Amino acid sequence: MGIIDKVSALLPRRGERQESRARAEGLVFRDDFDRRLQRWLDEPWERAVIGTSRWLPSADVHETDDELIVTAEVPGLDREDLDLMLTPEGLTIRGEKREESEDKRKDFYVSECRYGSFVRTVPLPPGLDVDRANARVKNGVLTVKFPKVDARPGTRRVPIKT
Repeated sequence: MGIIDKVSALLPRRGERQESRARAEGLVFRDDFDRRLQRWLDEPWERAVIGTSRWLPSADVHETDDELIVTAEVPGLDREDLDLMLTPEGLTIRGEKREESEDKRKDFYVSECRYGSFVRTVPLPPGLDVDRANARVKNGVLTVKFPKVDARPGTRRVPIKT
């Protein structure tokens, strides 16, 4: 048996190669289909069908020596349109926007209504006094302040001597 025969015996036959290629292409197709289906199921109906995007307010978190401050841009919303909840995951901000506009002119009439809601959770670090948190909305910006908790009562540092 020559070297060509030995190498040929190790390689899959022509029919086997075509089957493995077809199988690989089928697996790629199935994976792509699964990804597209999952994306379609994860997205809200209006975005998948109509092509509109959901609005999610941007949020910033910064801290000072005394407090942690969460700000979120909520243009057009008042305090009645917002709901704040403290959950184990953090600060959950819920809001609903209802906007209606009407334009009447001679031989021209346009009426538009936009409704939408959002939920945004901002993770919070430990060491905050959540019972003394306060929030306000001004000029389309929600500001929530969390005072920091002082060191545990009755604790103190132990100096290390040389």
